[in-house]
Amino acid sequence: MFEIIMLAYLPIGTFFLNKWRKRIYSSNGERRGLYLLVSSAMAALPFIYVSSIQVEASALGVVLVGIGLFWFAIVGSRSSAT
Repeated sequence: MFEIIMLAYLPIGTFFLNKWRKRIYSSNGERRGLYLLVSSAMAALPFIYVSSIQVEASALGVVLVGIGLFWFAIVGSRSSAT
């Protein structure tokens, strides 16, 4: 079940982060800081779940969490101009 959620979480999360990044292009630094915080949380929460809460992690779940960890960090660090 976790793997299915992660398979949906990656593209949906990326879609919403990209829409939000385009909306904050001309906004103040406070919104950009919040954007970076949310992006970092989106990257870290699945990792925390797999390492702390889920007792037996599947290989696919671990790979998807690793992809999410780096993917949302990359998406979050992109410039709001792109």
